[in-house]
Amino acid sequence: MSVMESEHPTRKWIIATAVLVVAVIGLGVYALSLRSDVDDKDAQIASQQQQLEEQQGVADDVQDAAAGLAEDAQQALGELGDRIDEIESQAAASQEETQAAIESAEQAAADAQARADSATDEVAEANARADEAQAQSEAVAACARGYLSAIGGVFDASSLSAGVTEAMGDIEELNASCLEKLGA
Repeated sequence: MSVMESEHPTRKWIIATAVLVVAVIGLGVYALSLRSDVDDKDAQIASQQQQLEEQQGVADDVQDAAAGLAEDAQQALGELGDRIDEIESQAAASQEETQAAIESAEQAAADAQARADSATDEVAEANARADEAQAQSEAVAACARGYLSAIGGVFDASSLSAGVTEAMGDIEELNASCLEKLGA
């Protein structure tokens, strides 16, 4: 064998080894590229999972807020109902007291008139008492109109709650001036 023939198979092995090294390097680069793509996809999935969890948290917060709002509204309506019941009971009691006071004033006026008719020498005194009873009757009637006006104003206000509050204030003011006239 000549020297040339022996170099030739070595050269084939060198070329085959070089091709094999290039192929291994190419496969390594391709594997690293695939690994990078997988890592990117994993990061994207993790980001989407985090966004989904955040959206679920927001949805839970909205649901809790809506439930709290519904409970608050229900409680406010219950309190408003209680206040209306209180106003109605005060109005009913006030109307009964007003009616009793009016009847009392009318009776006093009738008694004064009867005494005036029976005693001619006491005509001036009887007329004065009749006038007093008439004045008291008018005062009581004014109180009754005031109470009815206060109660009627509940529905004329901008809101029912504001009307109830205003009516309660009006009734308290009326009580201060009318209770003495009503005999309470």
